[in-house]
Amino acid sequence: MDELVLRIKKPELCYVFAQNAFKRGRDDLAIQAYRRAVDLKAEAHEVDSEAELMALKSFYAYEEALSYGQRKRKRATGTWQMVNRIGILPTLHKRVQSKSGEDAMTALALLKMEDYAFANIAKAYAEDLQTAA
Repeated sequence: MDELVLRIKKPELCYVFAQNAFKRGRDDLAIQAYRRAVDLKAEAHEVDSEAELMALKSFYAYEEALSYGQRKRKRATGTWQMVNRIGILPTLHKRVQSKSGEDAMTALALLKMEDYAFANIAKAYAEDLQTAA
């Protein structure tokens, strides 16, 4: 990740940076800023494991995919309600089983966040998901 992007400490500033980068033809920096926003949002939560952190990153990346190309930010309201009701890892497990998020794969690919897709996180942390489900 570029040094300019790494210096950003707040997700809101990542979006401002991304808009300016797009205007200046630096799409690569804009994409990095979106990823940085996802990372910062996820790191703001208290988690018990690396698997939970990565699951949160997948939820925030899903929101970025929903919002990409739109005029305003979209929240994954149903996902966050489920997180509050049953927990982080069980929510990821349910999202993978329901194939929720497959429609967002194109946007995730454009944002270069395929590694944050629900299925990829679930595959990487399969053992943690088995104990949580």
